[in-house]
Amino acid sequence: MNFIALFLVIMLYPFILLMYFLLKNDATPKKNIYFGVTIDKEHKKDPDVEQIVEKYNKRMKHYLWVLLLTPIPLMFIPWFSIFLTGWMLWLLATCFAFFIPFGIANKELKELKVTKGWNHPQQLPVYVEMKSAGNVRRVKWYHFLPQNVLNVVIVFWTLSVYAQPANTAMRLLVYSFATIAPLFWFVAVWMDKQKTQIISMNSDVNVNYNRAKKNLWKDFWVICSWVSVLYMLSIPFALTKSGQLTGIFWAASILYTLVTLALLFWMIKKKNHIDSTYSESMHEAFTDDDSHWLWGMIYYNPKNKHSMVEKRVGIGTTVNLATPVGKGFTIFAVLSLLSIPAICIWVILLEFTPIALTVSGDRLVATHLREEYSISLDGIQNAELLTELPRMSKNHGTSMDTLKKGSFMVSEGERCTVFLNPESALFIRFEAFGETYYFSGNDAEETRFVYEAIQ
Repeated sequence: MNFIALFLVIMLYPFILLMYFLLKNDATPKKNIYFGVTIDKEHKKDPDVEQIVEKYNKRMKHYLWVLLLTPIPLMFIPWFSIFLTGWMLWLLATCFAFFIPFGIANKELKELKVTKGWNHPQQLPVYVEMKSAGNVRRVKWYHFLPQNVLNVVIVFWTLSVYAQPANTAMRLLVYSFATIAPLFWFVAVWMDKQKTQIISMNSDVNVNYNRAKKNLWKDFWVICSWVSVLYMLSIPFALTKSGQLTGIFWAASILYTLVTLALLFWMIKKKNHIDSTYSESMHEAFTDDDSHWLWGMIYYNPKNKHSMVEKRVGIGTTVNLATPVGKGFTIFAVLSLLSIPAICIWVILLEFTPIALTVSGDRLVATHLREEYSISLDGIQNAELLTELPRMSKNHGTSMDTLKKGSFMVSEGERCTVFLNPESALFIRFEAFGETYYFSGNDAEETRFVYEAIQ
């Protein structure tokens, strides 16, 4: 548990800093947008605007310290399910907490614009860049081909040389990580095909701005894809001959996370530099009306048929909720977020619901939340009572301090089915219908009673 806690701290604490600096970065006006609100250049130094910025920075610091200190008590929770639930809820809070002071600043600035008469309500015309329209493309197929070919080679090498076919969990891990580099390729091409963003009446300025921005995104995705492939390369060296992960994998995972976060910080800095370079050329007429942006973050404009638009907050693009793609993406995102507390509740039920091992009629029945196994006593052979378990690792299933069930691999390379309470003093090993089983009741007394019954 202590190792898991340390691993989560190293992996997730940098995420807090990323969210903090990403939104702190939006306290600086870019493209005539302040906290997701359009504001004329001559009003940026207004004392009331500067007061909103000052209050925003103070709130951000308070939220940062609260989020940094909150996980400390979680280190001392002995129950895995409660420990995991605390971390997941903290991660959700981290994703959304910093948007609260941002939303407050957004609301205050909108009200200030109304109070001071800075609003200029008008039906903005739609501008289209005709010169080089749709031709600003920076991603070529050969930018991503070498690392993806190497990625495929690493997958085949890992599965053929280092992994046992029975180790389903390891295969799924390799397949999952192998999708990262192709995903970066897909996202790079997709972003490169986004429409040319108009910031000026000068077409050359528009083309140069979009070329610089797309070059930056291209470089970012190329570097990310190489980093992911190098991470994949560490997996074969982090496996034992039986396909089990060693400490090298966790060290590589931590390094991969830190490097990725460093790349994001680099990306934000370079993007700010580009926006700053072209800030004098940017014209307010090319900015969407504030009424289309909820809290400066959520975009809804039925008149805009584009599914993706440039973000006002952060970097990259966001969906237009008025389009079918935007609605579908939002539904998927909400369901994904709701699945996190649902999974946490499920894990709590798994840990705190005791297992039961009984003999019912001519069958051995294992129950936990539901009937997990029902094995005919006639098929049970070579049953023996153990006082300790062999060293084993999970292929797929559940592995907690109070519960192990599913498919496991023992240290001798034997695949087995497990259903037991590791804290029990007695365990039953037996064979049935060509498979090996390690079972126990919820305590030693229950286990001994069942062992005598099947004998």
